[in-house]
Amino acid sequence: MARASKLYPAIGAMLAGVASAVPASAQQAPRSTVPIREVVIAGAGSVRYAIEVVVNGVPILTGFDTGSTGLRLLPRAAARAQVVQSDVDETYSYGSGVELDGKRALVGLSIGAARGRVIVQAVNNVGCVAKQPDCPASHLAPSAYGLMGSGQPGQGFTAIIGTRLEIGRIANPFPGLGVHRWIVHLPQRGRGTGTLVLNPDARDTAGFIPLTASGRGTVRGCLALALSGARSLCGPTLLDTGAPGLSVLGAERPPAWRPDRRARIGFAPTQPRPAPAIGFVTGDRDHGATANFKPQAGNQVVIHAGTLPFYAYDVLFDADANTIALRPNPDAGPATVPLAQ
Repeated sequence: MARASKLYPAIGAMLAGVASAVPASAQQAPRSTVPIREVVIAGAGSVRYAIEVVVNGVPILTGFDTGSTGLRLLPRAAARAQVVQSDVDETYSYGSGVELDGKRALVGLSIGAARGRVIVQAVNNVGCVAKQPDCPASHLAPSAYGLMGSGQPGQGFTAIIGTRLEIGRIANPFPGLGVHRWIVHLPQRGRGTGTLVLNPDARDTAGFIPLTASGRGTVRGCLALALSGARSLCGPTLLDTGAPGLSVLGAERPPAWRPDRRARIGFAPTQPRPAPAIGFVTGDRDHGATANFKPQAGNQVVIHAGTLPFYAYDVLFDADANTIALRPNPDAGPATVPLAQ
């Protein structure tokens, strides 16, 4: 493939000097909405969410992931969009153990009414990190692997867009498109499409409760069974549309944690007011309530809440203030419901 400097003389030097890949603040884009599609992964039964993005004029159905950063394109998507790679290496890995190796590239990108030029990763190779050699990509040929495809052949997406409020070498592309705030409204299972609202107006943002931040795009949260005397597991909590399940790092599974128990995740608001919480049933796979406890993952409890919070709440992300806020999802319940503590 041609070097970036052959088509864009300034790109190679510009990319090489980008340390954090945080895009320059673009002129604010107008308010717009983008459908969020529910996609069921055949063979696994898990649910993923996707939006359409347009790369160099080519529309691509892209996995939508609030738990990671950056727009990353597999080789077949990059080829369709005629992405020209730079000489700058880029490697990125996910909690699943999947590792993407490739190069940085500058592309034209449109999402809804937002348009601009942003830095992305053009992936050349997909593998596994050393500590997770049996990751979802380990048993698939490159032509059969799809991002967020749960390791199932021919499933998933040829691109993924990560919009986490965290600085990365390749950043969340929204600010580079002039998108400073966005609302994620996921559909309830099997009920059509959800909505991504870019640069929402005052009517859109009414009623949201700001949460206490814990850094790196997380908020303060506590997970517990709804039993008298049950221990609460508290720590930074990630709201992640890219993960169809709960993962609790740095904690043992509570002895009473069994399927079909009532449980809750509570959040800390920034102001004194009733704290938002989610009521759910343990083991409810349809709503992302299967839980994986990893005590060896560290001394601090970290909760990866996955898609579960989005079934109970709409979520407002603010890149300028680096904050996250919740408002009850009007379609929620009864399996996953917003609560007041």
